[in-house]
Amino acid sequence: MLASIHEKFSSLVHRNKNTVSDAVETAQEVTIPTASKNWDFSITFKGGKNVPRGDILSSDPYLEAYLGPAEDPLRLAFVTGVHWNTLNPVWDAKWELLNVTDETELEMYIKDKDKMKEDTPLGKATLLLGAKLEGTQEHFLDIVRPDGRVHGQVIVYTTGTRSYGKSTSLSKATTAGPVRFSRHTSYAAGVLTAENRKFEFYAYRLRLYHLLDIFGQDPAQYNGWNKNYSAAQKIFAEGYEGSQIRQALHNQHAYLYRHGRSTVYNAVSNGTEIGELLHGDRLKKDPEQDLKMVVFTYSIIPKGMYFSETGAAFFQDFMSKHAMHANRATEVLFSGEFRLFRDEHHHGDWTLMIDNNSGTYSPRKEDLPKVKKLFETNFPGLTVIVLDHEDPVLKEIRAETKRIEAEAAARLKQRFSLFGSMGSKSEEDVASPHEI
Repeated sequence: MLASIHEKFSSLVHRNKNTVSDAVETAQEVTIPTASKNWDFSITFKGGKNVPRGDILSSDPYLEAYLGPAEDPLRLAFVTGVHWNTLNPVWDAKWELLNVTDETELEMYIKDKDKMKEDTPLGKATLLLGAKLEGTQEHFLDIVRPDGRVHGQVIVYTTGTRSYGKSTSLSKATTAGPVRFSRHTSYAAGVLTAENRKFEFYAYRLRLYHLLDIFGQDPAQYNGWNKNYSAAQKIFAEGYEGSQIRQALHNQHAYLYRHGRSTVYNAVSNGTEIGELLHGDRLKKDPEQDLKMVVFTYSIIPKGMYFSETGAAFFQDFMSKHAMHANRATEVLFSGEFRLFRDEHHHGDWTLMIDNNSGTYSPRKEDLPKVKKLFETNFPGLTVIVLDHEDPVLKEIRAETKRIEAEAAARLKQRFSLFGSMGSKSEEDVASPHEI
């Protein structure tokens, strides 16, 4: 049976390589080698020195950077990781920018991460990008507090060069990545889903670029909740019951995606790095593990892509619902399931097989090329296969995966939820174990 499934995977990989990929054109594929007056920048937000206190004794500082006017919903944005309990953080986070107009202001906001309430603004620093920053330079920028006082500095490295090649074909400033991520660890959830002595459950956020460029700015054009799906009807119903379900989903989202000392922050720029992020630990333990059988559930909203592994354990699958990952949003850019594996028939390339298998939102198959374009733009060189949930071969693969998961679930014998006290009902109360 597994041999037959692998043959079907192979046919899907090669079928998509020869069709869908030819239908999607990205700005990165167009090269117009003309002279440019604009600039490409590699910016490293190295850290801070004596940043303001957000708490009585210290801060948990991170940095948000913006390029472009505040009123532009498509202005470029970047966020570092959080450094805990320090006034001298070392972020060492890199941002690549293309086609920046001379004298464009880069705004940097330093904030204190608060776990239980809104993050506290600590101050702002600015830097003008352009011809004056040609070459590599180091900058010690004053932090101006909200009350106007100067306190501490931000340390930034810049390398500026004239725009060239593909960069000159762009109509406006854009980013070349890398994609920042945060990996959030839940030990309580890990205990409940523990198998083979693994006691961590990971939820991930990818801050994908070009989301609004590709999907547009009008929420009315996004994928709204499926009004023909009974579970979605209960989740988004008016009244007390719907409100309680949505509150439970929000609590689950907040719990799994909370920031803490175990949260990992970094960046990924290609298929190899994504593969290491999602599968590095399991491949160290079992290099021969079949990654095609590892399934992740995801939701993409304007803030990024939120996802976690789904599968064998009842509790693990319960937390992997699309509405939870989307933080009970009434519409998403896209949602479904994906698998990330090496294509043994094509030089071991990392391959992303991603679909629209979500009952709650039921994304349009007509939007699948946008998903392909999104990931190919963010991760050049990654093989991306997009599939409609009604694809007959995908249905067979899902059926075989569920059979394997059911066997593992029977061994685990874990049938309870950590979040039962968070609301009268959750999405699991109103949806089937696998959301399709």
